[in-house]
Amino acid sequence: MKKILALTVAALCYFCTYSQEAEASGNIPTLIISPRFEVNPYIRTGGGGYSGVDFGTSSLYTLLEGSVGNNFSYYMSNHWVSTDTKSLYQNAFRSDSFDFIDILTLSYSVGRFTFTVGKDMISIGGYELDPLDIEQHAILCSPFWNNCTIYQWGGKVEYTTKDEASTVALQFGTSPFGEYPFKSKLFSYSFIWYGEYGCFAPIWSANLIEYEPGTFIKIASLGNGFFVGNFAAEIDLMYKHLNCGWRDGYGKESNHEFSVVSKFGYTLKDKVELFVKGGYEHRTGLDIFGYEDDFCFMPTDLSSKSFAFYGGGVNYYPLRSSKDLRLHAVIAANTHSKSLALSIGATYHFNLTDTIRKHK
Repeated sequence: MKKILALTVAALCYFCTYSQEAEASGNIPTLIISPRFEVNPYIRTGGGGYSGVDFGTSSLYTLLEGSVGNNFSYYMSNHWVSTDTKSLYQNAFRSDSFDFIDILTLSYSVGRFTFTVGKDMISIGGYELDPLDIEQHAILCSPFWNNCTIYQWGGKVEYTTKDEASTVALQFGTSPFGEYPFKSKLFSYSFIWYGEYGCFAPIWSANLIEYEPGTFIKIASLGNGFFVGNFAAEIDLMYKHLNCGWRDGYGKESNHEFSVVSKFGYTLKDKVELFVKGGYEHRTGLDIFGYEDDFCFMPTDLSSKSFAFYGGGVNYYPLRSSKDLRLHAVIAANTHSKSLALSIGATYHFNLTDTIRKHK
């Protein structure tokens, strides 16, 4: 805890000092402090089911972003506290684990091109991966979202068309199957396309993620968003394939996996979001993104060849003039846990930059 406090104080001191300098040049950084607190009770619905209570994804994040001059920009998202805070620092700077740095990037923009280096999300895309982690409800997310260490070090080049309707990007980065970035010499290669065409907004990608030297997991992801008035529909289709030879005496490893994740939502007067969500995954062979731990509700190592999850909830924004505060209530179930999960909590995005401006 002392380390966390020291890091937080250092970050705030740096921000206050830097913001004074940046204000003089007109490039004021934005610092947002985002705590989330939730309580998740689990109710057993069948033999061998899971029951209990935990604090879900209660956490503390910060987001720092800004620009330097007319062409450079930076973005930093930190995960300072979780229900397993110790692991965020014990596993720091590993490729195969989550740590206290989600995103840390420096970008240079010229014309319609943007060049980015640092730690960023692998460009697999889809609407489930697109929001910030703190905005998602983990009990109602796929095993892939829960298990894959999606944040990796590398670089990316983006091109946006003149009408800004399409953006395409090529990305090179480390692999979540390596132990340490670059030292493990396992990499990932991605191509992604973002589009906005009236009521249809695709996020499509093709990826090669190195599983072991010279052997790649092939991932094709088609994220499809449809937005009409207050209605929104998000449908993610993903196919993953791995085929490698005999290794470590365990025999031939292979995987074919297809998944679909859908979410349908309706917004009432910009204050209430009602949504239902569900997904289905069918797998043959190795569970390549499974981790072994004691989390019982969402599987980390699927023993069956098919898995389904489903549920719904409501997000409510009580503040009159902003969406900084969100209250949520979610219910979820799946074919693995033989239990029902509830999540009740709140998320608050405190914009320190705006607060400092208002009190000057």
